[in-house]
Amino acid sequence: MKVWLASMLILAALWAQTPPDADLSRAVQMRPKDSRLQNAYGIALQQQGRFEESLAHFRTALQLDPKYADAAHNLALALLAGNRPAEALDILDKYPLTTADHFALMGSALNALGRTADAIAPLRRACELAPGSQDYAYDFAIALLKTEKTEDASVVLRKARARFPSSAKIHAASGVLAYHNGKNEEAAREYETATKLEAGAADLWAALGDVYAATDNAVKADVAYSRAVKLAPGIAEYCVKTGRNLLKLQRSVDAESAFRNAVEIDANDAEAHFQLGKLAFARGDNTSAIRHYEHAVASQPSYNAAWYQLSLSYRRSGHEEKARAALENFRKTQ
Repeated sequence: MKVWLASMLILAALWAQTPPDADLSRAVQMRPKDSRLQNAYGIALQQQGRFEESLAHFRTALQLDPKYADAAHNLALALLAGNRPAEALDILDKYPLTTADHFALMGSALNALGRTADAIAPLRRACELAPGSQDYAYDFAIALLKTEKTEDASVVLRKARARFPSSAKIHAASGVLAYHNGKNEEAAREYETATKLEAGAADLWAALGDVYAATDNAVKADVAYSRAVKLAPGIAEYCVKTGRNLLKLQRSVDAESAFRNAVEIDANDAEAHFQLGKLAFARGDNTSAIRHYEHAVASQPSYNAAWYQLSLSYRRSGHEEKARAALENFRKTQ
């Protein structure tokens, strides 16, 4: 659910209307000063994953026609999708428009730069210009929540639920709000509704699992986390969440399997290594415990608990000097 989802959908629609690459390529070669063709070819290249090449054609389109709003928007959108928000924001500032898409994209860029407070004004304007967009309502509400403007977020989401009763993302945002306010049961209901509306969204199932876990309903959390892992087996975070919850259910063997799956996906997942270290330490396997704890602190040097557990494992293995060094790092990271 990225903030610029609506704009990405617009670009996808343009892609669907784009002629085949070979035809466009010949047309661009014959008419290199046609800004419309340059823009269209950039879109076609984006569709093929040829990111850098597409940027060059969007820029060429703008050089040929500095007032070409679509080319400016597509360039900014491509830069943002390529994780270059500062450059995207620069383009948006140079080519200001008064459309909802422009303001939404500006809010997305600011949010990606960690400037969520600055993103609120353009996201608000996007909602005002396009009140029928659930994407803009969601993005605006999440930005408000991130900046602790919960009352404003509540107003936005109440209106959004009335306007978009079948929107999974609006119910998910309402779940975030309820969870933020300590209303865990209400949060669970909102996420349950969201998963019914969009049953294939792994992130919604994982969030539902988080709410269940927060209310100590480990059994329901297991169902939700398992669903998230099934839908998105390549996300280590979901495996770790599953493993932690399985530990609550005293299913240590299954938990260890989940953590091992996590490190297979991401060999540098500090939390997975930490949990594997604890399980190894509990069964007296110091060698494995040390290996996992060392990996955890290497991946995340500020991991306070891992340093402490590593010091205990070193001491149990008779490595007093290493134990003291690990304990010192534990103190430094407190």
